[in-house]
Amino acid sequence: MVALGAGVGAGLVWGLAFVLPDLLTGWSAVAVTVGRYLAYGVLSLVLFVLGGSAVRRMARTHWRQAVAFGVAGNAGYYLLLVVGIQAVGAPVTNMVIGCIPVVMAVVGNRVTRLSPWRSLVLPVSLVAVGLVVVNVLEISGAQATEPTSTTTKVLGLLACCGAVALWTWYGIANARFMARHPEVPAGQWATVVGVATGVVTVVAMPLALLTNQFDTAPGATGVLGFVAVALVLGVLVSWVATWLWNAASAGLSPTVAGMLVNVETLSGYTYVYAARQQWPPLGQVLGFALILVGVVLVIRLQRPADRVEEPVVAAQGG
Repeated sequence: MVALGAGVGAGLVWGLAFVLPDLLTGWSAVAVTVGRYLAYGVLSLVLFVLGGSAVRRMARTHWRQAVAFGVAGNAGYYLLLVVGIQAVGAPVTNMVIGCIPVVMAVVGNRVTRLSPWRSLVLPVSLVAVGLVVVNVLEISGAQATEPTSTTTKVLGLLACCGAVALWTWYGIANARFMARHPEVPAGQWATVVGVATGVVTVVAMPLALLTNQFDTAPGATGVLGFVAVALVLGVLVSWVATWLWNAASAGLSPTVAGMLVNVETLSGYTYVYAARQQWPPLGQVLGFALILVGVVLVIRLQRPADRVEEPVVAAQGG
């Protein structure tokens, strides 16, 4: 129950990652990503220094894994997510990200065979149909949430799909890591990954500066607003949520943990429309409902499993 509660808590906090960039206007996806992970990195560095020899020893032992998770699960994933939000809108991006639980269920089932493959046909089909309904309505402009061109929206959807791929690998690999290393505290691992993410962000900053990624559009949110959003994203949505997710990953199988990403989808969708003070278009509600039913069906199909015996992506480090 503790692991389940931690996973739900992580999802509720992660939902803020959709609404905050939607409110932050005039800043590039790169700038938002850099701001978030600089804040996460600075906080993690402070905790790292205060953590003593134990956390330093952990970093020396698992630095490769920390860097991989920092790139895939943090900087790379969120950059693609913000690109999607700015190109196709937060609601549609949220729905595409909402297929992560089913993708993780399929990948996890390939290794552990928690369910017969035929039992996954219906939920996967429902998710696929839901995504098609939402995205066709958005791209055609029939019930669009963003007044951008078709090309921009297609590129945004591709970015969303890339984010799904990165986070699926991260979610499974991180769960494998926490299961293999029960001696690693969830909070300290969030700190080590945060330091690695901060280093990756600092290394990438010169390229961002050279390509004018910090230039703002007319009418952009002010610097103080940008810093406030970056702090919330870095401290709450990154460190706190990663700590909760590590605690969940240590006590749940990758497939079951992946199902909890649905909480992020629900909360993100709710936060976005609450912030806009709008009701979502009926067609998008229908698509979202299909996705939700598919995810719930996958959850009901899973047999209880606290650990998975074999790594999903052994060559990449589990």
